Amino acid sequence: MNLRRLVLVVAVIGASQMLSTMPGLAAAKTKIDLVNDCATSDPESACDNTGTAAGFVKFEQDATGGLTIDVMLRGARPETTYRIFLTCGPTIAQSCGFLQIGTVTTNAAGVAHSGDIVVPVATLQATPFGSGQRADEITIVREIGDRSAGAFDQVTPFTYAVP
Repeated sequence: MNLRRLVLVVAVIGASQMLSTMPGLAAAKTKIDLVNDCATSDPESACDNTGTAAGFVKFEQDATGGLTIDVMLRGARPETTYRIFLTCGPTIAQSCGFLQIGTVTTNAAGVAHSGDIVVPVATLQATPFGSGQRADEITIVREIGDRSAGAFDQVTPFTYAVP
């Protein structure tokens, strides 16, 4: 009886130490600036996360590992609907895939706000993403491959851990 209790205590302590050494899930919303990158005004652009300031992305991770993403786009084409993609990889040029997670439509001043977009942990665990440490970004374009209305992404990828 005491041996079972000892084994259980050791297992609980081991599990809690493993969890405490794993990178934590993002807690409070983290804000990362957006830039107009890879636009048709520069067709030779390396899509390297540099360009004209164009808003920001806020993200946070819940206790399950899912993400909540909030996009504020500025300086975009007025009255245009853009698709919001979660891009697998730190830049467009280094992308291993992408998933459309929402849309935004700009007003007459070229401003749009997505509100909270929830990406469940099951989506993050699936291809092309996957479990473990991640460094991904948000990419915003009118249509896949269409940079005529701008191509927006983050100045740095956001990092998080997927269980």
